[in-house]
Amino acid sequence: MQETHYPKLSRIKIGEPDANSEYFSAAKTKTSPIFLDCFFSLPQFPVEEFLTGEKYIIYGQKGTGKTSTLRYIDSVLKKDGAETDFVIFKKSFLEEIDLADFGKLPIMVDEESIKKFKHFHHTMKRLIVLMVASKIGSSSCVDIDELDGEESKNLLQKISESAFGDVIRLGMDSIASVFQGLSIDVGKATNELVLLEGTKIIKRSNDDILRFAIRRLKKNPKKIRIFLDEIHFAYRSEESLQQDAILVRDTILAIQSLNERFAEESVDVTIYIAIRAEYLEHPIISTADINHAVESVGHELTWSSYPVGKSHPLFELVFFRFKKVIGSSFSKDDFFNIYLANIEASDFLSRTWSKPRDLIRFFKCARKLYPERVMLSKSEVNAVWRNYAQESWKEIKSSASPFLNPEALAKFEEIFSQIVPAVYDGTQKYNIDTFGELFLPVYEIASVNQKNFYGFAHFIRLLYILGIFNTRRHDANEQDIFHSYHRGNRNYHSNGDVLIHPTVLKAFG
Repeated sequence: MQETHYPKLSRIKIGEPDANSEYFSAAKTKTSPIFLDCFFSLPQFPVEEFLTGEKYIIYGQKGTGKTSTLRYIDSVLKKDGAETDFVIFKKSFLEEIDLADFGKLPIMVDEESIKKFKHFHHTMKRLIVLMVASKIGSSSCVDIDELDGEESKNLLQKISESAFGDVIRLGMDSIASVFQGLSIDVGKATNELVLLEGTKIIKRSNDDILRFAIRRLKKNPKKIRIFLDEIHFAYRSEESLQQDAILVRDTILAIQSLNERFAEESVDVTIYIAIRAEYLEHPIISTADINHAVESVGHELTWSSYPVGKSHPLFELVFFRFKKVIGSSFSKDDFFNIYLANIEASDFLSRTWSKPRDLIRFFKCARKLYPERVMLSKSEVNAVWRNYAQESWKEIKSSASPFLNPEALAKFEEIFSQIVPAVYDGTQKYNIDTFGELFLPVYEIASVNQKNFYGFAHFIRLLYILGIFNTRRHDANEQDIFHSYHRGNRNYHSNGDVLIHPTVLKAFG
């Protein structure tokens, strides 16, 4: 086959870096997203265990494919007759949960306070229970008098008459009314008593509605699956960081306890969740005795354990998408020799973060710049890398924005613009201390007028988690040892050389 017989890049349906965006775009055109048509599962990923509900937590770094996997499980179960709903947490939940209002309540971080108040636990449990109750159907209201409390009866009546999208709003309204009914200003010294009494009321109502839902599901069995994606987390201040961590922790705990209850009662209901792996490292979450649950009922999506080369499964994922357009005669060798000509597989992986989002973004940039081309020349490949780097930097800035204000982000970019030329030509090198000194002004701008702002060491680690830099040190045999977060190394070398990620350099070079 000659190169001219292959489709131009404009004809290749490569997909979007963000799976939810691709899903909604496909829904508008009444087509199927490419990640569902060409779903690729890593060899060790236990698809069957997720389909049966044995596992229900997917965790991994940003861009590893959590959303596409969750959407795939949703589509398979839907075809199998399950009643399903897919909820984007940061959109649907946080539009209703006003964290600023919750911030007026005391922040509970010590173990005894956590046990006593269950800060967000009962809130999240209520929302999830109501979502399940809304899937039971109108027949669930026939026996509404079985409910013990008037508040529960009124709430379930409203849920039965509402669309699924209104369930979260109604649930939050019901929680707000509980605290309003206590008629006490939460800013007063009695705020802890208000919170304690309010959570007791909410818990009783939750238990009432949950018992009712289980009774109805035993009488009228249904297969119900709820999917929660894009769990919210942000680094702004120590207080908001704690609050976000508590929200994530309590969401996981609520899902775990509900799934265990459904299993005990033999009703066919499972709640699934996708969460970023780095969130699980926060002390509030990691010390909450949930890691064993995540390990037993969850699975980590990671691409870090594969050798750097053509056999890396990332290339398999994208190859399937090309093959769908071109046909069964298209081989993997054709893929490398034509569409990845003038690009070494190892070089490609070293220039990216070795995640599905990277390959999809690269080919999307290639389509944008050279839609009529099939095989790219070396100069064209370099132009694609520049565009890829610029798009990747936009995502890094977006990821950094929760813990850097606009002024700090501007300073952040200014510093990179100043140092990159010297790093490129090798005249300037950094260790952790000298690298930290460079970005101290960024931290100072971000932390001004902020009480309890996270420490500077934590700020540097955030840059490491974002993939902005890796580290290198020499072992006793003078061999290079590299640490990078996306390759599974949680911490950088404190006494190593700092290596700014090649794509970050390219974005400013």
